[in-house]
Amino acid sequence: MKLILATGLFFSNTALFAADLSGLSTHIASYNRDGSFSVSKDVFMVVVDPLGRETGYNPFTNTWKRDIPYSGSGSDTIDDAETGAPGPADFGVHVTESVMSGKYDFKVYGLRNVQYILEINIDNSAGSGTAFELKDYISSGTISLYSLQFDPAPGAPAPVIIKTITFVNLRGDVTVARQLNQLGDDRFASSLIKNIDLAEKLSGVCNKRKAKKDKCEPAIAVLELFIKRLELANRKCDNPADCDEERELAAFRKEHGRDADYHDFFRDLDRDDWHKHKKSSKRFATDEALKIISEDAGWLIKSLGGAVEDNRDKGKKD
Repeated sequence: MKLILATGLFFSNTALFAADLSGLSTHIASYNRDGSFSVSKDVFMVVVDPLGRETGYNPFTNTWKRDIPYSGSGSDTIDDAETGAPGPADFGVHVTESVMSGKYDFKVYGLRNVQYILEINIDNSAGSGTAFELKDYISSGTISLYSLQFDPAPGAPAPVIIKTITFVNLRGDVTVARQLNQLGDDRFASSLIKNIDLAEKLSGVCNKRKAKKDKCEPAIAVLELFIKRLELANRKCDNPADCDEERELAAFRKEHGRDADYHDFFRDLDRDDWHKHKKSSKRFATDEALKIISEDAGWLIKSLGGAVEDNRDKGKKD
């Protein structure tokens, strides 16, 4: 199941877009300015251009939009070449000729817990393209938000994509990864979600701390601990002690145990049943789960004023 944002030529052999894309091919050749967007049958999308006009489908309100000039949306499948069986259905939005400078927003709607791939290919006015590929989770009934800053002028800075992550999204990541068997057992997933809950609780009182700062250090520190736990669960250790969470928790307690800002965290941590079950619990994280969840946690850390190195917002040029 994947979400694809690609050039219109990606769909040039499909019946659904045949009429529109004959024109799109011409526009590509003459204007070299295009963008197209598609998602899987379990994920739909609305694209919002820099003027606030929308194209796409919101399944939560059963609303179709086609406000962006030279745009359209619909579903498409490619049958299996050997068996003739229908392939996965993709929902697509394409925008041509009217692609302009500014910020494009993408609202992605999840109808159930799935993993998808977001690919973005967009050309500037000189025909130079930039491509992104992001793997993500989305949970049922939620919305994922992306934005793409784009300037079609030759020599302009490369497009940058940003994902907006909330604590709800991050909890959804853990839930989906667990359901897809890419993350430990239910007890381990539950303990990770409790870390997220505690970070959210700390973020809610950041402005009430005695020493107010630009960033929310307690919430950021707990999210960084959350990422470290994922890394330890992903690590293949010949010596089990090298994967032991207790070392990280002990170091965290030593650093923050006397800080009043962390009082609620340590109180709830000590009450957590995870301590009773961790030795018998299956604790693992696949490479994919580690990458997706830790990068989304990184986006959340950034929103709280922290800094995390990642490559998700960097595209590849042709």
